[in-house]
Amino acid sequence: MSDAADKAIVARDLRKTYRLGRTTLPVLRGVSMDVRAGEFVAIVGASGSGKSTLLHLLGLLDAPDEGSVALDGQNATSLSARKRCRLRCRHVGFVFQFYHLLPELNVLENVLLPGMVDTPLARWPGRRKRLRAAAGEILDRLGLAERLRHRPRELSGGERQRVAIARALMNRPRLLLAD
Repeated sequence: MSDAADKAIVARDLRKTYRLGRTTLPVLRGVSMDVRAGEFVAIVGASGSGKSTLLHLLGLLDAPDEGSVALDGQNATSLSARKRCRLRCRHVGFVFQFYHLLPELNVLENVLLPGMVDTPLARWPGRRKRLRAAAGEILDRLGLAERLRHRPRELSGGERQRVAIARALMNRPRLLLAD
């Protein structure tokens, strides 16, 4: 296996600046990193130092002002928004800092979302049973089998976090990012 082939992420010279009115706030200034397949990486720093911004760039939720991100050897920075979305849906799982569970949906429905997003409407009836079984298995492994029909507001903080983890694992991503 070549050196490049075993890299899950290659980020080069990532730069991101936010504008607040007339003020510009540089958050990332030339961040570069490689993450190999199977590797665990912790990004640590003070609050407001750009950790979440970096994760959003690495996970293709946002685009850098400058620099590039490649996932599994594919330069995602040069892709159209639609192709980046497809790459993200198929290869990246997110556990957000504040979970971002939809309050109108129950636990099972929240976990099914990634599978629904990645399934064309015409194919949903055929995949529905398999996706529900996969979601049920993940939720069972996380100790949430008895909470499938509960809404997020009816769950403890720890249960909400486990639902967010289950959702992130739903599409069997090659890359799991947790904020």
